Amino acid sequence: MSIKSFLNLNLTVFLFSSLPSVILSNPVTVKAAEWTKIDNVKQCSEGNCNTFKNIELNTDTIELGQDISVVNVETGSEIATFQVKIIRYGRMVKMCWIGDTEGVNDGTYITVKGCKQK
Repeated sequence: MSIKSFLNLNLTVFLFSSLPSVILSNPVTVKAAEWTKIDNVKQCSEGNCNTFKNIELNTDTIELGQDISVVNVETGSEIATFQVKIIRYGRMVKMCWIGDTEGVNDGTYITVKGCKQK
């Protein structure tokens, strides 16, 4: 077997063996989720984004179409309230992204950890 054939075979085997981990790590859209820890909320408008970390949510479980509220813990003021249009679930990282638009990383979205599909 030539060196070129050997390298092509090794590369092919490597790609096929790593493909499942790449597929499984991509977030998928789910209808409902629950979580144990709140990470942040990010609000984006016309390319300008603000991220808030010290927040509380009015729930620890959500379904598509339900409303969710975000409150700044330090000031007690409401940062956002919106109807959930998308829930993206990352199986490998156990995280969810809850958004007010169907676009990924668009509009306002909340990142939570310890997330699981409901």
